[in-house]
Amino acid sequence: MTEEVKINSWRDVIILFFQTKVNTSALAKASKYIEDNSAKLKIENNAKKRERLSISIEEKKLDFENLKDNPDEIIEWLDGNTVKKISTGNRIIKSTHPLKFSHSSAPNDGVLVDYEDELPLLNTASISNDSKTFDMAHNNGALISISRFLALTYGGVSIYDLILENDFCFLDGFYKNKEQLEIWKLGFSELVEKRSIKSASFTKQIYFPVNCESYHLLAPLTSSTLAESIFTKITSVKYKKKADYFYSDGSLSPRLIIPKNKNAVIRVGGNNPQNVSMLNRGRNWKPYKDSTSSYGVVYVVSSEPPVCYSQLKAPTYKENFFYELSKNYEVKETIQYLADFLIRFENLQLSIKDPKRMRWVNDWIENLADEVLVYVKTIQDLPPGWSAKEGIKLKPEHQVLLDCYRQDDDFLAIKNSSDWQAVIIQDFAAWLNNRLTRANEKFTPQDAHTKLWKKIFKANFREEFDTKGLTPQEEKA
Repeated sequence: MTEEVKINSWRDVIILFFQTKVNTSALAKASKYIEDNSAKLKIENNAKKRERLSISIEEKKLDFENLKDNPDEIIEWLDGNTVKKISTGNRIIKSTHPLKFSHSSAPNDGVLVDYEDELPLLNTASISNDSKTFDMAHNNGALISISRFLALTYGGVSIYDLILENDFCFLDGFYKNKEQLEIWKLGFSELVEKRSIKSASFTKQIYFPVNCESYHLLAPLTSSTLAESIFTKITSVKYKKKADYFYSDGSLSPRLIIPKNKNAVIRVGGNNPQNVSMLNRGRNWKPYKDSTSSYGVVYVVSSEPPVCYSQLKAPTYKENFFYELSKNYEVKETIQYLADFLIRFENLQLSIKDPKRMRWVNDWIENLADEVLVYVKTIQDLPPGWSAKEGIKLKPEHQVLLDCYRQDDDFLAIKNSSDWQAVIIQDFAAWLNNRLTRANEKFTPQDAHTKLWKKIFKANFREEFDTKGLTPQEEKA
């Protein structure tokens, strides 16, 4: 569900796990029903339909609360998964470097690095323990859901850690009697184990001797914990709203930048979940959008030295600054998605009739608005007055936005007298229609498209820019 969920106990952690991570659970289905129908309610104009939707949502909310108060499905899951018999040496282990990454036939062994190291090196030990995600290695694909359960944490401690310490407080509030609790305790104790560090014949590591007693490790064992941290950061960069990268004063905060074509993907484990560990399987990736197959992946970034780019220049030689954004890879990719989507459903009314489709369109336009925001904030940091030079082609309305701290009388007269925001919004829609036509020649912009682009962009535009709230450069500092 969209509202923030308060976590006050292990019971809350486990219920949230079934609600958000176990798609087949009744909790997850009820949560999705409420979310989907709440989205429909927001855009429904028919009074009778709104009433029916409101009633159905309230009824489902009551069912949802009843499922949380009486979590029979969780109890059944615990009953079913604590009777699995796994021999010693094949049980689930906690690790940071599972061998499964290097070879599918490798045993479910690995190395556990659970300390912090302040050396300036990028390795598993350099990740602080409070933000480190530990992996679970196993030899049986059926144990993935159990591994994910064992990895749940509360107060910095995982269920796996509690079991090894013979502490089963996480089961409080679920068992019906002492006999059931004892069965669960025995079952969980037989699912996990802690092993000493050892290697295996399928471990792909290359050692180079430097003298009779020492060596260099040329191909170190891959850390899925480090891969998880890198994957999370790159994914955040790709899909996080750009507006979140600004401080409250409007200045840009530091952010990770991944240059185009400098990010590779390693596919691990094939389509068989037993060939990889929990984290490596969880970094799910599909070879194409509608694929039924998915794989575990690891992101790899370029280790080339940085390249110095030319100094940022204001768009003085274009009337419409939006065309500067046409060079942006993320912008082009977003427009391509939107163009293909609109062509698939032939007309705009069909494209946005379904609430889920409308959310997609909204998200794509909002992503473009975020890119505009990043570009505008960057240009606004140039020395004020750059738009005052002769021969500039940029529209006056665009100058007001991009050179907002300029203070000469002629400029302030334009800023205070003209409806420059309307021009910016109109030019955005015109630019987007032009780019959509280039992305897919089958697309023909209609008035309805223009009105929708203006509506969504205007909502995002007015939220980020208040013409009366732009302060002089010296006050900003």
